[in-house]
Amino acid sequence: MAKMIRIHKQAGQKKDAIRISKASDIPDFLRSSVDIAHGKLYLTCVEGNETCPLGSVIGYETSDKTPSGYNCWCIGNAATNLVEIDGVFYKKATVMSAMAVTEEFPKFLEGANITQDPDGSWSIKTDWGVSTGFPGQAYWVKYGTKEDGTPDANILTKTEKSYQDYIVCDEEGNDIGFLSKIDPA
Repeated sequence: MAKMIRIHKQAGQKKDAIRISKASDIPDFLRSSVDIAHGKLYLTCVEGNETCPLGSVIGYETSDKTPSGYNCWCIGNAATNLVEIDGVFYKKATVMSAMAVTEEFPKFLEGANITQDPDGSWSIKTDWGVSTGFPGQAYWVKYGTKEDGTPDANILTKTEKSYQDYIVCDEEGNDIGFLSKIDPA
């Protein structure tokens, strides 16, 4: 079983994110990655297509793994992990638990809606869709606990740009180094 680690993003950095409440909020460069239908946002995401409510904060990054050239995802924990100043989002240094995706189920995510897929990958159902990761190619990330007591978690793929943003720290919050340097893609 992989070892649980603690990670965080560097505080104060601008986050490539936008709040989308209506079609005119979608920047031109994301028009082929974000769609609005039936009062919801539909996003093109590397880990699987996601759906979230209008008014959600959407993260984005360039990606050669999507037809649109952008990986987009709902930042369901934006209120805890980001600060919004004049429509611009900045990262907070919130410490999260993480574990490499392996052939075994991570015990610290018990209660989450997680399944093992026939191809050996794992999937987690989040509030905004289903994310999938393969052993050795992704990390489980637990942001905290939802109001209903289940884990607030997702999958972080090692090949995506956002993987470069995470810093490994010890239990006291002292930085050890960038996750991408400790465990390169």
